[in-house]
Amino acid sequence: MRKPAWIGLALALVVALPGLAKAQERARPNIVLIVADDVAFTDFGAYGSEIRTPNIDALARRGTLFTNYHATPMCAPSRAMLMTGIDSHRAGIGNLPETTPEEHRGSPAYLGRLHGDVPTIAERLRAAGYRTFMAGKWHLGHTPGSLPSARGFDRTFILDATGADNWEHRPYLPYYDRAEWFSDGEAVEELPADFYSSEYLVERMTSYIDEPEEQGEPAPFFAYLAFQAIHIPVQAPREYTMRYADRYHAGWQALREERHRAAVARGIVPADARLGPMHPEMRDWGDLSAEEREWYARAMAVNAGMLEAMDHYLGQLIAHLRETGEYENTIFIVTSDNGPEGALPTASGAMRMWMWLVGYSRDIETLGERGSFAFIGPEWASASASPHHLFKFYAGEGGTRVPLIVAGPGVESGRMARQLALISDIPATIAALAGADGDGMTGRNLMPVLEGSGDAVYGPDEGFGVETAGRMAYFQGRWKILRNGPPLGDNRWRLYDLEADPGETTDQSAAEPERFTAMQAAYRHWADANGVLDMPQGYDPIVTLLEHSQAKMRRRYWWAYLLAGLLVIGVIAAPVWLIVRRRRRRRTAKVSPSC
Repeated sequence: MRKPAWIGLALALVVALPGLAKAQERARPNIVLIVADDVAFTDFGAYGSEIRTPNIDALARRGTLFTNYHATPMCAPSRAMLMTGIDSHRAGIGNLPETTPEEHRGSPAYLGRLHGDVPTIAERLRAAGYRTFMAGKWHLGHTPGSLPSARGFDRTFILDATGADNWEHRPYLPYYDRAEWFSDGEAVEELPADFYSSEYLVERMTSYIDEPEEQGEPAPFFAYLAFQAIHIPVQAPREYTMRYADRYHAGWQALREERHRAAVARGIVPADARLGPMHPEMRDWGDLSAEEREWYARAMAVNAGMLEAMDHYLGQLIAHLRETGEYENTIFIVTSDNGPEGALPTASGAMRMWMWLVGYSRDIETLGERGSFAFIGPEWASASASPHHLFKFYAGEGGTRVPLIVAGPGVESGRMARQLALISDIPATIAALAGADGDGMTGRNLMPVLEGSGDAVYGPDEGFGVETAGRMAYFQGRWKILRNGPPLGDNRWRLYDLEADPGETTDQSAAEPERFTAMQAAYRHWADANGVLDMPQGYDPIVTLLEHSQAKMRRRYWWAYLLAGLLVIGVIAAPVWLIVRRRRRRRTAKVSPSC
């Protein structure tokens, strides 16, 4: 007896539905989140740099490049927002743990680790069926319960510190006893002999992605790849450094102007936007000695080589995803945690002493290689942040406006997005892409922009604040107020029209007094709502970091301080002893009988 056709169709659907459901689940994209450390707005080639970053540039051509996207001026607060989709103070990391003043320690906004009741994007994605991996810098908690292995990541190889050496298992600051590397939550005792950070992190991430799935069911993955490049110490394989050996001898002002012209030519910044001067305290290239110019040109070459090497190893991961057939179904997100590093480590006597004690070299012939310690300093940082003002640790656009590139399925290609955006928008977007729960996030979903919408992410009357270490800003439409602390700031509020003046060259507070007052009130409301505390009188994050480091140095290197003290006593005592001895001889000569 023949069955009705509809019965056969129904049976076919019953059989097919589970497979269709699995196919739909598998169609959800893989997500690769790439964070470069301290990369400036115009450091990638796609933004106008002279540094070769062909793999990142290819992603920019394939996807959407943002020109008005912001992070906080410091790494841990930015990463807290990147992992949670809420403000860094609400997440528990309103400042770097290393620069948090004693008065703030223990406050809910300054725990130095993520709050346990704040879900990470990895926890949200794992609950939605994603495999979750991380390789690179975490810096969001050191205790077993706050490492990424306890916060939603299936496999991890991470550094929980501001940075570390890129060649060896050792710290880069006297603040740390050791480089705090962890593998799946367990402390790493030794790194491989052939370790180089960018290469090794990509190798670990590739191995995680390739691991067979436990239940044999296909599931998308979330891969968080947080490079150390180009955080200090700036280090790179010699072959990459030497590609730029003759590139930077014209100096930092010339590079700042060159980057500005290139950004204008690409349409990254308006053609009529004025390039502001470097901060008055920046050194003039011509005032340096020939030896100093040679050293700084080589240091910048190492910096460029380190970024190109990072791009090269990222390219290996991309090539692997092509080979395995995962590339076309993968969303790539490339960004930076803050602007370029402008620290000058050798300005501190304690830092120079520590570098000598641990054997770090600044010899120009091996700069960037194993055992060396390079940095670019504030002037090259200002050039890298062109056309913006200042750099990391400051709330100027040079410290907060950073690159963002998103590419993959569903993302419009070859597009430039000029909408104002914030780093907490990234996890909100990832949750939307993955079909994960995004409840509680304050970040906005950027998918309408990525799909080609010209609509604003934040309306003209909507605003958001950014604060860390007393550097603060509030954004509303095209307007921004900011206040920077010492050493390069004076703690005065200023108002800028970022659409006409992204370089923050002209304070509009006198011309727009009502707007200026209203935005200050909006910032105070935002700060109160998020638990922001005022900085102690005279606070300077760099000084605080050095004070914390010196206290640890005294405990760790007490013998060196003892020897130094004895040496000082000897230097003082020797001439005193000679004077006393000479006086005694004179007295003896006066009372001695004559022949």
